[in-house]
Amino acid sequence: MMVMGKFVVQAIGTKAYLGAGMCAAVLLIGGCSSPEVETGASTVAPVQLDGGQLENLLEDFAKDEENSQVINDKQLRKSIPQAQEWIENVQVNPSKCGVTFAEPVADQLQSATMGAIEFEDSYLTVAIYKDPEVLQAQWVAKTEANADCSRYTVKLGNETRAYHIAKQPIDSAAGLADGYVITSSDGSSTKQQLIIRSANSNVLLGIQRSTSAANTANEVEEASGILQELMNRLTQ
Repeated sequence: MMVMGKFVVQAIGTKAYLGAGMCAAVLLIGGCSSPEVETGASTVAPVQLDGGQLENLLEDFAKDEENSQVINDKQLRKSIPQAQEWIENVQVNPSKCGVTFAEPVADQLQSATMGAIEFEDSYLTVAIYKDPEVLQAQWVAKTEANADCSRYTVKLGNETRAYHIAKQPIDSAAGLADGYVITSSDGSSTKQQLIIRSANSNVLLGIQRSTSAANTANEVEEASGILQELMNRLTQ
């Protein structure tokens, strides 16, 4: 559930890469999105990159962005035990909205090579799957499984936050793409996060950043452009 990434960062955040590590971990599990699934037949050949090659590509992609940090596959996997612990302790209501937490994160991560970039205002995550069919099957299955989860609450320790997910229109050349704004509240404050995912062949990209109602349209356009640019570099 990528939508939970920021909540995890606030609840656990220790080292800088942990926040993006959590985002990458939950990215592979799927997201509580609307039931609409637009699947497109990808004509892009599968991408073959190991962890080091992906790290180098991301370093080049982020080189002109001040205060950006690339998190490599090994660093992300170091956060798996904490991600797993969080998953085992969080309470989701309705419980069916937490169904994607049932499978251990480590098992999910065996399916892909990962990388991430932590920008000043956002997290960008990359997962290169060994098998394109696994990626597409997970995309469809998780979207359908969470069709009824536009509203849910998450409790971790003494903190409870209520979430509402609103699908956003996405203009993307990717075979698969979706976007949504997640509004969360603990009763005293409200926050909004924009989540956009796109996939081609065996590559899954995601970006997460803060947003507001007044800025959502511009944020969607900018974030979609970043994902498309990176997708072009990965699949060229």
